[in-house]
Amino acid sequence: MEVTGKTDSGTVILIGKKEYREIGLDIEGNERLGAWQIKEIADLSLPPQKKTEERFEAEFPENTKSVDIEVTLKYFLTPAYESVVHRVTKKVSFGK
Repeated sequence: MEVTGKTDSGTVILIGKKEYREIGLDIEGNERLGAWQIKEIADLSLPPQKKTEERFEAEFPENTKSVDIEVTLKYFLTPAYESVVHRVTKKVSFGK
């Protein structure tokens, strides 16, 4: 999941990023990729149809009046192949 903000002046700011995945751990708790090295699985994935709430903080330039916040959830079948699963954009206004 990636969260970006585009200010009214056109500046794009990366607000935050979060990965949901399964991690293979060896006997000492270190992340491993080889099946023969993995002794335990830490499931940090996001199951289908499950909702989760994440919080990110961001600072925008001083005279920013509005920001278009975009949240993009991507699925990576392989490191080279990505597919956008869901994308939401909302406008947030600041000031009077």
